[in-house]
Amino acid sequence: MGTPGGRARVARPGQVAFGATRHQPEVPLPLWLTILLGVFWLAVLVTVAFTLWRLVANLKALLASVQALGEQLTPVLEELASASQETAEHAARLSERGAKAAERDHQAAARPRRPG
Repeated sequence: MGTPGGRARVARPGQVAFGATRHQPEVPLPLWLTILLGVFWLAVLVTVAFTLWRLVANLKALLASVQALGEQLTPVLEELASASQETAEHAARLSERGAKAAERDHQAAARPRRPG
């Protein structure tokens, strides 16, 4: 777009035309700052590598302890399963006995009584 009056605006020397960006020349970092940044990022890299190394070691230790715990619990769980099976069988026998007793009581109540 132009300025009022229909004339196009022309950039004066030292100014940038509308819509254009002025680039500043790149200035290299001082050597001491470059070295400091390099040491910082090297320390970050070493820290991440150490953290990953410890993570893997801890996961291996966790796996070993879970396996040992599983080996210790297996006999106990088998004993518990057999005791549970015995309890279920005993409960079934008691239930049958209770059902028979209830049936006898029902039959006894249904019989006519003799006058005595």
